[in-house]
Amino acid sequence: MTRMKESGIDWIGQIPEEWEVIKVKFFTYMKGRIGWQGLKADEFIDEGPYLVTGTDFKNGRVNWDTAYHISQKRYEQAPEIQLKQGDLLVTKDGTVGKLALIDELPDSASLNSHLLVLRPLFNRYDNHFLYYVLSSLEFKNYFQKVSIGSTMDSLSQEKMGEFIFALPNINVQNSISRYLDKKTAQLDKVKALLEEQIQKLKDYRASLIYETVTKGLDKTVPMKDSGIDWIGQVPEGWGVGKVKYFSQISAGATPDRNNSLFWNGNINWMSSGEVNQGIVKHTSETITDLALKRTSTKLLPNGTVMLALNGQGKTKGTAAVLAIESASNQSLASFIVDNQILNNMYLYYFFVANYYNIRGLKGEDRDGLNLQLVSNIDIPLFEIEEQQKIVDFLNKKTVQIDQLIQIKNQQIKNINKQRQTLIYDYVTGKSRV
Repeated sequence: MTRMKESGIDWIGQIPEEWEVIKVKFFTYMKGRIGWQGLKADEFIDEGPYLVTGTDFKNGRVNWDTAYHISQKRYEQAPEIQLKQGDLLVTKDGTVGKLALIDELPDSASLNSHLLVLRPLFNRYDNHFLYYVLSSLEFKNYFQKVSIGSTMDSLSQEKMGEFIFALPNINVQNSISRYLDKKTAQLDKVKALLEEQIQKLKDYRASLIYETVTKGLDKTVPMKDSGIDWIGQVPEGWGVGKVKYFSQISAGATPDRNNSLFWNGNINWMSSGEVNQGIVKHTSETITDLALKRTSTKLLPNGTVMLALNGQGKTKGTAAVLAIESASNQSLASFIVDNQILNNMYLYYFFVANYYNIRGLKGEDRDGLNLQLVSNIDIPLFEIEEQQKIVDFLNKKTVQIDQLIQIKNQQIKNINKQRQTLIYDYVTGKSRV
């Protein structure tokens, strides 16, 4: 049995007696681009030396197909960050600590200002081993410790240099790296299969919703052309109309953030990003009665359908339904339906089914969504009782699908945890190859 000793480092714990601990800065060539050195996006070209960014990292390597190119002159201006085979790259801001090992270098390459390049000195360690160290809880625990009190997460060259890690001899490092390559590949294969299954379930969910809200539950009824490209054919007894004729549509507002009398009251206030809840049961911010009186935002009833007019990433065009009373900001359109004619959950599912079509709406003056555009969306119209049956069917089916997705996401979390534990135990010597 291996004899262990205290490393003296709280993020490492015990290590084998023959191992040592070293500080990165004493045994590593470490450089980053100083600013952009005047480099502008319009200088990126289709060929020439690569300019690697963190967005090019994929599965611990560089995806050269997505990397930008720069001129030879620009490449030669920064010789200290010209990449070599075997280099290890780490992101120092944004998503901190993403890694890419350069085991393939198809052409000359440099890096942008958000990356550090690490290169071992004096043959004390191998970058393949350091790649696993920086992938492990050994580094994550260190980074959390040195980031306490920081207002912004970033990995400076100084922080990277002060990192202390456990180190065996080169032969043991190589054995550990080979073993972890094999074991993590097995875990990654299972994870990739689960991710593929999740995507298939999401695709099935989207297809089911679209087919049900546009074709109904009875697949034997005669069909007719709706006259709307989004909708295609609909059952013969259905009609089509603009949503504005069957709902009250408005946008909210944001009270003055410099006025403390407007905030932290007892009224929910929804921002555009909160549509991603689907069924909105809580908001991260609240406003006061005074804010409600002094601004154009309104208190919306439970059951209001919400549609994001703007927002980060995939938010624009995303629909949600309030399960609470809430006011909202100006980037959200609210639909209070005439429930004698239109079921609110049917409208929600229709918006979900047509997410990409809604995102693609454009006005005459500018890109993006506005109240006029979304008010003129055409929707199928038919008996309210049939709408309710469709809603009941989709509620049941989507819950079943979402539960399957949740189970698979939990399995992925378990794999990620297993992967982290595996790497940590081997790079700190608590388990031996």
